[in-house]
Amino acid sequence: MMENPATSDKHAFIFAALAMIMMIGNLIAGKTARDAFFLSNFDVTDLPKMMIATAILSAFAVLAFSRVLAHYGPARIIPALYLVSGFAFVVEWGAMVWMPRAITVVLYFHATVLTALLISGYWSIINERYDPYSAKKVVSRLVMFNALGTIFGAAAANGVAELIDSRAIIAMLALLHVTVGVALYQVVRGQPIHKRQRGKTVNALSVLKKNSLIQRMALLVLGLSAIVALLDYLLKSTLQATLSKDELVSFFSYFYMGIGIGSFVLQSLVGQKALRWLGLGGTMAILPVAAIFGGLIALAFRNLVSITLLRAGTNLLSNTLFKSGFELLFMPISPADKRASKILIDVGADRSGEMLGSLFILAILLIPGPPDNYLLVTVLLLAGAMLLLIFLLHRGYVSQLANNLRSGILDPDEIEIKDATTEHTVALTRTSLERDSLLRQIAKAREGAGAPAARPVESDSAISASELTPTAADDDLEIEAIRDLRSQDVHRIRRVLVNQAITPSLLPHILPLFLNEKVLREALSAARPLASAAAGQMADALLDHHQHPLIRRRIPLLLGQANNERAVLGLTLGLEDSELDVRFRCAQALGRIKTNHPNLTIDNEAIWRVIHQEIARLRGSGHQSMQGVEPQRHLFNLLGVIFGSEVMDICYDALQAEDLTLRGTALEYLENQLPQDVRTTLWPLIATGPGAPKSDRSAQEILRDLRKALPSFKRAKQNEAGEPK
Repeated sequence: MMENPATSDKHAFIFAALAMIMMIGNLIAGKTARDAFFLSNFDVTDLPKMMIATAILSAFAVLAFSRVLAHYGPARIIPALYLVSGFAFVVEWGAMVWMPRAITVVLYFHATVLTALLISGYWSIINERYDPYSAKKVVSRLVMFNALGTIFGAAAANGVAELIDSRAIIAMLALLHVTVGVALYQVVRGQPIHKRQRGKTVNALSVLKKNSLIQRMALLVLGLSAIVALLDYLLKSTLQATLSKDELVSFFSYFYMGIGIGSFVLQSLVGQKALRWLGLGGTMAILPVAAIFGGLIALAFRNLVSITLLRAGTNLLSNTLFKSGFELLFMPISPADKRASKILIDVGADRSGEMLGSLFILAILLIPGPPDNYLLVTVLLLAGAMLLLIFLLHRGYVSQLANNLRSGILDPDEIEIKDATTEHTVALTRTSLERDSLLRQIAKAREGAGAPAARPVESDSAISASELTPTAADDDLEIEAIRDLRSQDVHRIRRVLVNQAITPSLLPHILPLFLNEKVLREALSAARPLASAAAGQMADALLDHHQHPLIRRRIPLLLGQANNERAVLGLTLGLEDSELDVRFRCAQALGRIKTNHPNLTIDNEAIWRVIHQEIARLRGSGHQSMQGVEPQRHLFNLLGVIFGSEVMDICYDALQAEDLTLRGTALEYLENQLPQDVRTTLWPLIATGPGAPKSDRSAQEILRDLRKALPSFKRAKQNEAGEPK
């Protein structure tokens, strides 16, 4: 009997939440034990050296771990490694009596390096267990359990230390990791483990080199980790000068407990709303902004309280709002790249940032005078750099997500990821359900007054001559609608967009709203029914270079749903635009029209001319291999206009694979289909050698082999269509 998917997801979430509490509890208790033992056995000036040693060890561990994770998949190895880690804690607990200094160093490495790798592996399991839509809700809910785990770990460490002794905390760490391992076995139960997952590895450094989004994510984590290292040293040096050794465990326990309670309260109140209120970038930007304000306060009032609050606030925001936004940045990244890069970012970049922060500390300690001011100024500079990087990251995330779409239209989920709010979503859902009812009421009122009822325009042929004759009531309504659309009042604008029948005469006043992220979804939805009726207006706006590039980039989203030659002509002319984003959208829209309306005539000669131009651009810009994702994706979109989008999507996916057989099959298909003059210029961009003679196999046979060898393509298509895996 098959398990109900809903029941299976609920079962998995329960154990994922349990694993989260135990995992974070281990992390916090481990930090408490690690820091207390280290400050009890070593001087605080040894801390930067320890951080550097940890970073070097992490670098080797990350490279090895990422290859193993990419080869076997997180579902295979992460639960087992948690059990192994639990056993290692037992050994450390027993040996601490005999070799306290040596085991303190081992515990430091274990609680810092291996624990971080395993936490990253946990998130890899979650990212692969859920689809992107479900993951948005699951990640936000799991972050709440992160806060509970912080409270649990801090309270348990303090309680065990008081009831038994500090060394007993290490035994508790063993029990927690064993529990996590068992729980994760339940999370991955029934999760399909694909054959390609087993035989193929992806080099983490090569993924980092080719993906700008991953590069920026790594830099962001590096900067945050450097800030944490600086603040950590500042806090611990203040503690060692202020508290006794016996007070350290209690301080760290209450410190992390306070962070846990604050994290839980913050996540409960705004955690699930912050992403929709502020967007991805805004949610993450709260952390560096808080670090800047807290750093300025600490500069003015340097004492244990201000430094503790600054360090606690950074930790609190990092575990909640920043984490909620950052984990979603992995969604548009392919599973193979995600496996390789996640460990690299979560641990490699984190430890590299720790090393960078430690080098800053060592350099600052060489400067005469108290180092506190220099440390805080460095924190402020790094936080400012993080703000700029978050802005670039947000743009890169949106760009990569758009490149991964295989249809010509962004659906509401994608627009929501960019910058939607709960209010927008609720308003759109509610008003869309009420719209038909409201229009019927208006029609009845007009019929009762003897006036003809107005209705939304669908196409030129659907409008009769009598309907084109406006009445005085129609004029009044339209004038009022234009006033509302041209106002700066979001509520007035949204009321027109979602409640009023939109006519082509309103379109010139709707197009500028494509720049307003607050009403973008409603503006696109309102203009979409006019795609055919007002195709000429939209095409004129698309080709008008005085229009804002963002408006011209979004118009093809609508024209792709049109069913007439004017839309085709406008989109074809749009392929000559100077902006790559506009050309990219036009090609996608033409591919959609070709799929939905094969009876419409598309000028293939013009498409081939544009293809030659794009190849020349690629060659002229130095793209001698498939490195530029947008240009190469655009090129295959253009080929899809001629040969069919689905076929070219398959070829494009196959050429991105590292499987030489799969790439060779795609090249074989292109050899059979492309004209000789196109093959001659295109081949240096997509193949390592000269083009081979045409194959004797038919295109259908080659394509059938591609479909069989590329099961991930079918799964991706199912996800886009909303079908179950």
